[in-house]
Amino acid sequence: TWNALLLAVHPDRQGRGIGAALMSYVEALLAARGERVLLVETSGAADFERTRGFYAHIGYEREALIREYYDAGDDKVVFRKVL
Repeated sequence: TWNALLLAVHPDRQGRGIGAALMSYVEALLAARGERVLLVETSGAADFERTRGFYAHIGYEREALIREYYDAGDDKVVFRKVL
């Protein structure tokens, strides 16, 4: 099981498929090595709603929520994808 800790695309370049292409590349690389699962994590804060939607859109399922992980009222949301 692998954990992707950070993916960032400059706001001026978002919505063009760059993030999806980056994740697809990582997924393919790991799958070719026989790896099974990739986890990604993000904030549960309202500011990260688009990020959570992005992961759901590219096939990740919400696996876990750790309440107030980052700060009071800021949960950690973990997504999972089988490779």
